[in-house]
Amino acid sequence: MPAARYTKPWEIGFRGAAKVATGWTVSPHRGKIRLQVRRAGQRAEGVVLPLEWAPASVNPALQLIGRIYKLVASNRETLRSALAITLGQSDTMAPSTDWEAIAASLRDALQNGRNEIRLQTWRSNYAPYIEEAIRQLTGTKPPVDGHELLRRTLVRWSGKPPSRAACCIALRNLTDHAVARHHQPSCWRISAVSIKELRGRPAAKRIKATLEDRELLDLIEAIEARNPEWSNVLRLLTLYGLRPVELQHLAAKIDEGGTLRLWCSYRKTCGAQMTEPRWLMACPLKDRIGSMVEWNLAGALDADLLELPRGSDGGLAMLDGHYVEKYLARQPEWRKLREQYEARGEWLRPYTFRDSYSLRCHRYGVEVGAVAMAMGHSLAVHSSSYRWASDKTTAAAFEAAFKK
Repeated sequence: MPAARYTKPWEIGFRGAAKVATGWTVSPHRGKIRLQVRRAGQRAEGVVLPLEWAPASVNPALQLIGRIYKLVASNRETLRSALAITLGQSDTMAPSTDWEAIAASLRDALQNGRNEIRLQTWRSNYAPYIEEAIRQLTGTKPPVDGHELLRRTLVRWSGKPPSRAACCIALRNLTDHAVARHHQPSCWRISAVSIKELRGRPAAKRIKATLEDRELLDLIEAIEARNPEWSNVLRLLTLYGLRPVELQHLAAKIDEGGTLRLWCSYRKTCGAQMTEPRWLMACPLKDRIGSMVEWNLAGALDADLLELPRGSDGGLAMLDGHYVEKYLARQPEWRKLREQYEARGEWLRPYTFRDSYSLRCHRYGVEVGAVAMAMGHSLAVHSSSYRWASDKTTAAAFEAAFKK
C-alpha cells in the first residue's frame, strides 16, 4: 500500500516537529490528529487527539504531544493513559471550568440577538440539555471533546427521538459559541457527522390535526360562555390562521383600496432571512346550515371593542404559543378534542388553528401561492409543512371536477 503523501507546508512542518523521538508520528484520522508510537520490541500504540487535522491545531497539538512524551518516556504510563492525564492537566485542552458562564453568554446571545428568543423558549428548548451537559463537564471524568459530550448527554433522553434532536441542536449551539466567543479549542465543535451518528432514528412524523368548522365553532362558543376574552383569541387564530405569537403584533389599518383590515407586523426569522409584515386575509367558517359566519374583528379592534386577555399589570397579556397552549390545556372541550384526535393518531396543538385555516383556504379553491402569502411564509414551506387536503376535501374536489 503506498505511503500517504503530505504535501502542504504546514503538514510537513507539523510531522517533523511532532517527531519528538524515534517512532513518534502524527497522521490524519477522520479529520482528527492521530498520534502513533512505535518502540523497539513492543506493539505500536496509537491515540486520537481531540484536535482537528488543521493548521490552527499545530501549536496546541505540539504542546500536548510534548507533555505526553514526558510521561511515556519515564516508562510510567501507556500512551492512552498519558493522554488522559495530560488532558486533565492542560490549560488549553482541559474542559473549561466555567461552562456555566459560557451557557449564560449563549442565553444572552439568543435572547438579545440572533433570533431574540423568549425566556420560555430557552427553558423548553435549551436549558434542560445544556444543564445536563454542564453536569457532565463538571463531573469527575469529564468528556474531552464535543462528540463525547453529546454522546454522554444524550443518554438521559434514550428512547425519546424529539428530545434527542433538540439536545443535538442545543449542544451544537453551546459548543459553537464556546469556540467562537470563549476561545475554546476546536475539538469542542459538534459536527454534522457526530449528530447523525449519535442522534439515532428521528421520530416518526406525526399527522397534524385539522378541525372541522363545526368543531371550531363549538369550541369558541363554549369558551365564550366562560371567558369572552379568550374566545376572541380563538376567533383571531381561526379566521386568519395566525401563529400564536402574532397576536401581539396586530393593528387595524386602512389598505390602499380604502378597506379597514388587520395588519400583522411580526417578522419571523427563517434561517438567514426574515418574513415580511403582511395584510391578513380572512377565511370564514360555515355553520351547520352552510351559512358564512361573519366576525368583524378588524372593526372591533379599530373601535377598541375587541376584548383580549389581560396580564397582571392590566395591560394586554403577552400571548404566544406557550401561553395559548397552557390555557387550552385547562379547557375540557379542548382536552376532549385532543383525546379524539390522538385516538386517530393525529396531533392537536395551538398551531391546529393555522393548519385548519390552510386546509379551509384550499377547500375554497384559493390558489396555493396566495394561501402561502396570506400565512406569511414561502411556497416551499407551505408545501412541506401545511395541510393542503384531507380525505373529505380530496373526494369533494374530484367529485366537483368530473361532475356533469
